[in-house]
Amino acid sequence: MKRRVIAGLIALVPVLLALWYGGLWWVLLLTFFTSLGAYEYFVLIERSGYRPARWYGFAWTLALMFSFWSLVPVGPELVLTFGFIIIFVRILLSQQSSPPHEDSSPGANDPLQPETEAAAQGQDHKPFRNWALTVAGASYIGLMMGQALALRLLPNGLFWMLLGLGVTMVNDSAAYFVGVTIGRRRILPALSPKKSWEGTAGGWIAATLAGAAVAFWAPLDLAVWLGALIGLGGGILALFGDLAVSMLKRQIGVKDSGVFLPGHGGFLDRLDSIMFVLPFVYQMALLLGAA
Repeated sequence: MKRRVIAGLIALVPVLLALWYGGLWWVLLLTFFTSLGAYEYFVLIERSGYRPARWYGFAWTLALMFSFWSLVPVGPELVLTFGFIIIFVRILLSQQSSPPHEDSSPGANDPLQPETEAAAQGQDHKPFRNWALTVAGASYIGLMMGQALALRLLPNGLFWMLLGLGVTMVNDSAAYFVGVTIGRRRILPALSPKKSWEGTAGGWIAATLAGAAVAFWAPLDLAVWLGALIGLGGGILALFGDLAVSMLKRQIGVKDSGVFLPGHGGFLDRLDSIMFVLPFVYQMALLLGAA
């Protein structure tokens, strides 16, 4: 526990400084987070026996994130389009030195059969899956983190970020404490055995109140009722963000997504809810004319 607290405090200092100063400091922090998250994702996929285009996917992830920065002249649509094509060509050309291989292992033709590392020795001969997994990770992390970057760079971006982060933190904390105290009915035990409906409902109520409180306090010209709705939406999305990474870890058979944060798991574990909530808040800010 002591190790966990120390690691959390050390990680919190640069986050708060970058959040406060914004600008280039925020870009550098998001670049760091995105890099480690992308690296963890591709390492996890390789552990499962697949062979994604790791470094192409890594570069594409960062390019997608940077495309949301106003100083970059290339938009997300162009980066996304060319990324799809370049990754496909890279995976396709990699087959020149890898002739097709018939996998005769049990369950090889069953798409529902879980694939272990031992049973996936020929996954480099399944190029479409490798392409799809590269695309999924790069577009997921790059697009979500890009919108988190753009949110802080908006006018009043500090307060929009406080709304998104506040809703996420309050939701997660309330869900944990309510779940530990009175949680009985499990939501998806196959993915996250500790999550209960009682804890989830407690988190959503707390997130709604947090959204209303930030709307009342912050200079965002945001009605309290609308802040409450954004809080509720963020609380719901925080759950699905958490379950998305849980699904990935369960499929691969690991408890944590990485080892970068002692006692905290990986960066994907730390960013799971945020990568769903901050893009939602960003889109709501744009819809409300914040840009």
